[in-house]
Amino acid sequence: MNSEKRNSLMVVGYFAIGLISGWIIGSVAPVNGLKPTHIKVEYYLELKEDNSAIIEDCGGNTYTCPKIEDIPNVLIKDNL
Repeated sequence: MNSEKRNSLMVVGYFAIGLISGWIIGSVAPVNGLKPTHIKVEYYLELKEDNSAIIEDCGGNTYTCPKIEDIPNVLIKDNL
C-alpha cells in the first residue's frame, strides 16, 4: 500500500473514531446527569425569520440587529 492511500486511510480512521467516541460520550453524559457547570451566560440570542436578531445581555439591555451579519459588531460595541 503506498503512502498516499495509507495516509488517507489513517485520516478516515481517526475521523471515524472521533465521531464514534463523541457519539458515545454524548449519549452517556445526559444519563449520568453530567452537565456543564462552568458556563457563564453573557447574552441571549433570538433569531427571527426575517434574517434579523435580538440580543439581550444579563443586565437586561436589549439590542436589535437588522441583519444576522451585524451580530459580531453589536457584541464588540457592547464589550467596549
